[in-house]
Amino acid sequence: MDNNTNQPAVGKEPVEQEDKQKKRLQNVLEYAESLALVFAVMLLIFTFIARPATVDGESMLPTLENGERLVISHLFYEPSAGDIVVLCGEADHEEGKNLIKRIIATGGQTVDIDFELGQVYVDGEALSEPYTLEPTYLDEGTEFPLTVPEGEIFVMGDNRNGSRDSRSLSVGPSRKNILSAGYCSAFSRLTALERSATAED
Repeated sequence: MDNNTNQPAVGKEPVEQEDKQKKRLQNVLEYAESLALVFAVMLLIFTFIARPATVDGESMLPTLENGERLVISHLFYEPSAGDIVVLCGEADHEEGKNLIKRIIATGGQTVDIDFELGQVYVDGEALSEPYTLEPTYLDEGTEFPLTVPEGEIFVMGDNRNGSRDSRSLSVGPSRKNILSAGYCSAFSRLTALERSATAED
């Protein structure tokens, strides 16, 4: 008769517990690696491809409303008349705010405004601007006609009588190399509508 039949296996339970602990640790490490990868990808996207912004103010009415959230990108972008862009940080020399505006003219073009008629001209041609809230009656101190320096842009808000923009001496034409904290380029093209972070007008 075998007397060892009912005796427990020596050391079996400690080995099983050790295996469970190793597996649990491995799962934690795999989860941490996944989080780190997601964080790295998001950092790359918001640094080099796109970043969120929120419209703060009514200077772009009726096109963009206060509180509207956007995704902006400056990847492979060259400024063009009619584009909506985010000018970051130093664009507003008076208050240091980010600005969301529309490009009216680029380097080498001449802008003129008849404030009595509310009509904007670029290189002598009257612009058709169906996107504006009202005609351009607000004179903010800049002398016209004005030739935009090379490498700069002239911008205005679509709410022409409620916007501080390149008509203002505190803004003027904006340089391409303006940068601010948060990896936000001066010429960040609006590519989609989403929600987060703040760009003020």
